[in-house]
Amino acid sequence: MIVFKIGRYIFKFGGVIIKTYGRTTILANFIEDDLINNSQDIINSNIINIIETYKPIHQKNKTETNYLADYYKGKQDVLNKKKETRPEINNKIIENWCYATVEFKMAFLLMNAIKYVKSNDKTNQEVSILNNYCKYEHKNTKDMTIYKNCLVSGRGYRYVQGDLINEEDEAPFSIINCDTDKTEVIYSSRMGHEQLCEIIEVSMQETVDDKQEEYTQYEIYTRKQKITINNKEDNYEVISVVPIVINEHLITEYYLNDERISLIEIGKDLFDAINLTESLDADDIEQFVNAIMVFTNAKVDEDDISLIRTLGAVSISSTEQKKASVELLQSRLNSQQTQEYYNRLLNSLLQILGIPVASSSGGQESGDTGKAKLTGQGFTSANIRIGNDKTMFEMCDMKSLKTIIKICRKIGNSQILKLKISDLDAKFQRDNEENMLVKTQALLNLYSCRIPKEFANAVINLFADPNAVTELQKEEIEKEEKELNVNKNMNDDINKQNNDIQDTLENDLQGN
Repeated sequence: MIVFKIGRYIFKFGGVIIKTYGRTTILANFIEDDLINNSQDIINSNIINIIETYKPIHQKNKTETNYLADYYKGKQDVLNKKKETRPEINNKIIENWCYATVEFKMAFLLMNAIKYVKSNDKTNQEVSILNNYCKYEHKNTKDMTIYKNCLVSGRGYRYVQGDLINEEDEAPFSIINCDTDKTEVIYSSRMGHEQLCEIIEVSMQETVDDKQEEYTQYEIYTRKQKITINNKEDNYEVISVVPIVINEHLITEYYLNDERISLIEIGKDLFDAINLTESLDADDIEQFVNAIMVFTNAKVDEDDISLIRTLGAVSISSTEQKKASVELLQSRLNSQQTQEYYNRLLNSLLQILGIPVASSSGGQESGDTGKAKLTGQGFTSANIRIGNDKTMFEMCDMKSLKTIIKICRKIGNSQILKLKISDLDAKFQRDNEENMLVKTQALLNLYSCRIPKEFANAVINLFADPNAVTELQKEEIEKEEKELNVNKNMNDDINKQNNDIQDTLENDLQGN
């Protein structure tokens, strides 16, 4: 239990309150070769050894993940607030800045779909087909969900499997986001920490002697196999072994930092402090309205108190020696100081998490120009900070995309036959319209300096796919050159005809 004392009031926070510092990455003392290039009995034995290592760490991660997910949805620590003094006035107000910051980050980075563009002059058609497949599979929506999982619990998981192309399903693969509280990726404890396998925990039930019995089933994915193992009464039984033909990990872990620490954990103390401040402010207002009456030199029983509450007035006796009086015990927090404290908490929270303020009134000055306002209100800083998330998310997404491309190349009618992960760049389409006039002027300056257009288009950050823009420019130039050549040839023909006519006339005149 956590206890706070503010002035004469004491507050206790009971219930489930835990301090979290990121999810624990599970390491096993194996290398990948131990799980793919051995006899099946040895592989199964190694997998069971990994499960024994995995179970206690996963249970800790699972508890923390569920706690953080509830916190995001509004089940926050202030709900456990208790008062020792006047416990009947105990407001519990949740100002869910946790939800607001997560939603802002999601929209800021992934409001528009990630678009894959070619990083060289090859396979342009296959890149377009890949983008269409991703659009059909609603990858953007699933990207936002997995990014939210990373912001809330520090990590997310994506499962990719092959799928036959037909009229009902146009893509040769399926994208599924795994439950973060039931999935783990196991890495080697050796140098490099290569990915060994992935484990999905499944709760199972079966009827035995008319009773429902529960047990845990583990689905383990290595690069070459899916192994299903039941765990009944601490006995492990291998149920099935299914080969994975593409020879690739089907599950990819997404994370934004090596510690797997979430946005909520970074700002949690400030989230709690804001909730407590708002709750105390509401308590203070209610206590002011329902002030305690103090009777001096007067005897009042419960019936008298009830009558006072009903009539709103009181009659007391007084003598010359003992003057009777009734007073209201009133004391209020300084609202200006409380608001300053609240603003200080909120500004600190937004700066730490890289979120812009709603206006410049929160203590940040800004000028009149668009760029000055963006800087003063924190959008420039937020844009820089979100770049870290972009880099990490892109790294994880490329791992998953590698599996997708292998699946497409394995299925003959996918129309993706030569595409490689090295042929692709991921473009996060955000803020391309910001400062467009400045960007276009800079682009014209680069063109006037004879900087090659492929470099100028890429560096200016005005286009989602600068390579495609450069190609269109080249096509337009070629088209214009052809038209010029056609016009030039026509003019040459006309001039030649005119010259021939002139020569003929001159010859006729000389003959006469």
